[in-house]
Amino acid sequence: MARIDSRPRVISNPTASPVREQPQAQQPATVARATAVGHTQVNSFEAAAPTRQAAAAQPIPGAWRGGPDTEVGRAVQSMVTRLQQNPDANNITIKGDTAASLFGRAILDSKHVTNEQLIAMSKVTVDQLATDEKTKAKVLKKVPDVRDLPVHKFTVALMSAATGIDAKTLSEAVPDLGLTGSPSTPLLYAAKGEGMQRSTALHDFTDYLRGAGVKGLNKAVWGVENRVLSAIVSAVGGGRY
Repeated sequence: MARIDSRPRVISNPTASPVREQPQAQQPATVARATAVGHTQVNSFEAAAPTRQAAAAQPIPGAWRGGPDTEVGRAVQSMVTRLQQNPDANNITIKGDTAASLFGRAILDSKHVTNEQLIAMSKVTVDQLATDEKTKAKVLKKVPDVRDLPVHKFTVALMSAATGIDAKTLSEAVPDLGLTGSPSTPLLYAAKGEGMQRSTALHDFTDYLRGAGVKGLNKAVWGVENRVLSAIVSAVGGGRY
């Protein structure tokens, strides 16, 4: 589009006094601002509003499962709230995931995890998960600082979010959460690689809950229910998340 020159034109007249144009630099700064607003019909505050609205409109993981007046809706909201309130669920990152992001993607938003399984998770007690005292002693002998490890805190945050059991209580009751291998075998250690740490955390979450009575959870996340086979799928980087 051709630009229209809005400046006043000077008519040639030998007897008239010369007309000076006001230097551009002396024009008030408000003119430039008004022009910018006039072209867009929005000011800078209005322009920023959509960004804030978009951030506020981010969906809550699992909200599609049911409203706040349904049993599953209440269970999901409680899980999300616990994730938001637990610093370990948001401040510890493993392989690009926090416990909150992994739980949202692999559990709450997974089409393979059923509403019934989520409700069952929310009713699991610490006694159903607790490691016996003899096995605890074995775990702490092999990995004395286990409760200080990020992968343990990450796994505890997943389990606490699902069950509502206090994170400290879980850590005391199940110190083996987040360790690769099994306390019943010589193979039990704290993995160094983040890929193995993340898969171990998620597999411990699904398999310990399976042992507590939430059937089908290994299959929902790993594609196979068997404890050993699902652990192998986990270790090689498989899974439905």
